[in-house]
Amino acid sequence: MDIVTSITRVLAIGLLFGAGLPALFAVGMRLEAIGHGDTGKEPNAVPRVLGYVLFAIAGLVIAIAILWITRQTLYYYFDLKIFPDFAYKK
Repeated sequence: MDIVTSITRVLAIGLLFGAGLPALFAVGMRLEAIGHGDTGKEPNAVPRVLGYVLFAIAGLVIAIAILWITRQTLYYYFDLKIFPDFAYKK
């Protein structure tokens, strides 16, 4: 039963990051276009700023994911712990 739980978790995370981040980026692009008036409406700063916030969230998730993947290497070579102690092999 433990393997089914592990597979389910991997599937959920894969769907979240595999489809969620591009969808978040696409919504940000759409809001940014609406904010600049590219859709035929007059320009509005609120959707444009909201689009930039979504871009920042997507970029932050990508940066944290890269740091998570390289956490053990950063700790081994530079003695740099970015995440809590449970994330590192002893």
